[in-house]
Amino acid sequence: MNYNSKIRETARRLLIERQVDTVLGFKKGTLPMRCQPVLITTPEEVDTLHWDSFCWVNLANYLPKLQGRIAIVAKGCDARNIVVHILENQIRRDQVFILGIPCKGMVDGRKIVKALNGKEPLDVLEDGDRILAKGSDFEQSFAKAEVLQDNCAICVHRNPVIYDELMGDAVPEQEHIDRHADVRELEAMSADERWEYFEGLVAPCIRCYACRDACPLCYCPTCFVDESRPQWL
Repeated sequence: MNYNSKIRETARRLLIERQVDTVLGFKKGTLPMRCQPVLITTPEEVDTLHWDSFCWVNLANYLPKLQGRIAIVAKGCDARNIVVHILENQIRRDQVFILGIPCKGMVDGRKIVKALNGKEPLDVLEDGDRILAKGSDFEQSFAKAEVLQDNCAICVHRNPVIYDELMGDAVPEQEHIDRHADVRELEAMSADERWEYFEGLVAPCIRCYACRDACPLCYCPTCFVDESRPQWL
């Protein structure tokens, strides 16, 4: 579903009417399957706003760092994050204007790269429930459901739980989803197997702190990964 026209139209109106000072959204990246956060402050800039199934970054983390009234593009998971920011007094409800995005899931670019088996995509397009990867000498199509991010595949809150304007019709929520299959697998392991599992999980860690930067509620004065006592990592 293409929300670009509605997002741009709404952002332009909000800026012209001075209902907001800033629009926080996405623009298309320079590489396939990449979108990047962008701050828009003038009506002339709104045509750079973009939305597709690669806008997986959680924009809510930027809100506590911004001043003035902010319009933010938010899918279901982002909206839930915004609610927690409000409850934790990191932002005020009247500070944000939420452009709600009904979402059928974000695509995991790593799954596409793996499926292409070394072929380099020059462009990746979305057409309904299909994802089309194009290279210099190939085209390969994928069912979107097969390349969704794992957390999106089991999401039960596709529609924003809070918004000021919805950018499209609400999408059906997923029902009868088994969200805890991985938990049961872990519970079925012996203590030694669990230890081995978690050792493997943290083995690639080089303390780059990407996990800290990706935290959906990053506002603690001191992050636990920065503490030396106890030594977490």
